[in-house]
Amino acid sequence: MSSSTRNRILGFFGMLLAAAGIILVSVLLRKDKAESGAGASDTVYGFAMGSTVSVHLYGADTDGTADEVIREVERLDEKVISWRADSSELAEWNRKASAGEEMRVSGELGTAVEKSLELSRKSGGSLDVTLRPVLEVWGIETAKPEEFHVPTEEELRAAAEHTDLAEGAERGRQAGTGKNRQESDSSSGEDVAAEEVIGCRSEEGDTYGLSRTREDITLDLGAVGKGYALDAVYALLQEKEGTAGGVIAVGGSILVFGDKTEVGDFKIGIRDPEGLPEDILGYITFSSGTKKQCVSTSGGYEKYIEKDGRRYHHIIDPATLYPAESGLRSVTVVCEDGLLSDGLSTACFILGEEKAKELLKEYGAEGVLIREDGSIYCTPGIEKQVVFR
Repeated sequence: MSSSTRNRILGFFGMLLAAAGIILVSVLLRKDKAESGAGASDTVYGFAMGSTVSVHLYGADTDGTADEVIREVERLDEKVISWRADSSELAEWNRKASAGEEMRVSGELGTAVEKSLELSRKSGGSLDVTLRPVLEVWGIETAKPEEFHVPTEEELRAAAEHTDLAEGAERGRQAGTGKNRQESDSSSGEDVAAEEVIGCRSEEGDTYGLSRTREDITLDLGAVGKGYALDAVYALLQEKEGTAGGVIAVGGSILVFGDKTEVGDFKIGIRDPEGLPEDILGYITFSSGTKKQCVSTSGGYEKYIEKDGRRYHHIIDPATLYPAESGLRSVTVVCEDGLLSDGLSTACFILGEEKAKELLKEYGAEGVLIREDGSIYCTPGIEKQVVFR
């Protein structure tokens, strides 16, 4: 199968899987428009980063701006941060960077890598941007149920040797195959340190020097890319005088900002992890005039496959090399930085409730954590904004 055919297939499945978040946003936006409709554009849809993109803007002059937003997401993906697209900076770095030598990259790519490496360190390696070889062995994102098989210990260890996990993964394996991370010493923060194999140094002229110690180490920014796209489109929209506010969704990451110019608050749905895509437990409210807020959700319900009566989801714990078992069904993170909201939602889902609380506090972020038993925890800074149905 050619790479282009494979990418089209991946894109198709990504579009289906991403529809859940878009459905929640669209339902709420349609309700808002029915209530008023003044000063609001129709929702415009696109497809980028393997996900559906929706753009709903408010203001006196938004014609054409929504299309610009979608093109900006496409540009960031295809030209900067995609590991799949041959034309992107990241893909070129993965192909060409020599071991031990810095390769100059743009500030856009360098900033994304720098923030991701910092989050990797602070989360004890829960967010690992070198994990692609292990994800490929699992194949949960694209496998058909009849073709899927659970990787063997040997397959997982072999794949981990091509990440920065060679030693950390082995310690995680010793903690027990697929063991709950909350019961493992491997979540201490010293098992995985991406900065040991990936170097990222800012240079003059808004560029970075990006390096790796081994050429078999590759970077995959999929866990932060959709959130980073929110940062890019927000910067674009700040230059548009006719845009008063908006709601932009890239897959499961959502940007809310500005004046709503309609009755009521902005409302972002919280999906029921056990329900259909359109089933929501409640929503997070943001008042009109809110500053930039980014909302990202990670959960085991997003992408999974069932085999022999067991469900395997796509969020792999680097400490165990198995789908995370942290006692959480989903994590929604709210903060001003889109990349961090996206990365934190993944890291916190893997870490489990107690360590997630610590990490959110360190970043000044808020969160809604849905536990396996269906109960919900909201951080103090956001609990008054969460309304349950």
